[in-house]
Amino acid sequence: MATYRGQDGVFQAITTGGSLASVTSLKSWEISEDIDAIETTVMGNTSKSYSAGIKGWTASCEMLYDLSDAVQADLVVGETVDIKIWPNTVSQAESFAGTGIVTSTSQSGAIGDIVTSSVSVQGSGALTTVA
Repeated sequence: MATYRGQDGVFQAITTGGSLASVTSLKSWEISEDIDAIETTVMGNTSKSYSAGIKGWTASCEMLYDLSDAVQADLVVGETVDIKIWPNTVSQAESFAGTGIVTSTSQSGAIGDIVTSSVSVQGSGALTTVA
């Protein structure tokens, strides 16, 4: 089983139709897949039963705030973006890729801290996973 260090990840994004580029000053990334569970229980059953429904996914990242970075500037609420995430930059053999809508951005800072920016993307369509 391969293990990876969190410091080796890459989060790339671009508005649809452009060329993917890496988010600079990346601090963290996350990707999550889910599926709807459709209840199929009928009268007379003593236990609930379910069937798999529609899949979905979301992705997010946190980075040091820098709007001079073209990729960060593309991550605007409401924009459709292509993303690609590599858990490991050494081999770049495994990745997650898809298209989604930027659903939220936030920036935060405090005394003694660097200002950071967080972005969330709601997937639209399938998430491609390469293992």
